[in-house]
Amino acid sequence: MENLFVKGLTGVIMSSAQPERLARFYKNVLGIPLVLNRHGNMPEHWECDYNGIHYAVLKGKENKQPNETIVLSFVVDDIESFVATHDIKLLHPIMDLGEGAYIASFTDPDGNILRFWMNKDQ
Repeated sequence: MENLFVKGLTGVIMSSAQPERLARFYKNVLGIPLVLNRHGNMPEHWECDYNGIHYAVLKGKENKQPNETIVLSFVVDDIESFVATHDIKLLHPIMDLGEGAYIASFTDPDGNILRFWMNKDQ
């Protein structure tokens, strides 16, 4: 019998009333190399494949309630330096999870909660 479980995460697809603004944040602040593209029957949108994950930002209606239950976590070498360099406002102080792991939460321009993760032992 074949395995009936997922094999992994393949994409992060977002929609925004202001997709250019959101794509600019993910590209210029987080370094995800999104580019404007159009293919098939898809309307113009921002997309890229980055470290094995497909990212896309599509035009969508205004989201009155940002995400709260699913949080994208991005690995960085040094949370404090990254936050200072990009003037990111954290939602809480950097949290020590033990064993060299640390997290900090912040929001993107649409108000979606995101997280930085770093491991000082690696």
